[in-house]
Amino acid sequence: MHDEQPVKLVPRSVADLAADPTWTVTRTGTNGQWLTAERVVEQNGHRRLIGLTPIRPGVVALMLWSDGEVVEHLRSTETEACARAYRWVEEFLAGSR
Repeated sequence: MHDEQPVKLVPRSVADLAADPTWTVTRTGTNGQWLTAERVVEQNGHRRLIGLTPIRPGVVALMLWSDGEVVEHLRSTETEACARAYRWVEEFLAGSR
């Protein structure tokens, strides 16, 4: 018998992030389009906030705050931004970032 680890699926959309209760997704009241997706990670005395917001069709801004200051910012596709946000969370929780 093998001790197999469950496969972790990397989120490819804000809808995937929203399925995780540690993420907060706000939506417009008119059409339900997402406005922001945020997750707070507190580890080793540091508070980090990861946030995504749509910029224009096909482009999402991903921001990382550490203790209240923006330390990283990028623009990419929703798929890339969600995957990067997921990696950041994994790195913070593992203590490797």
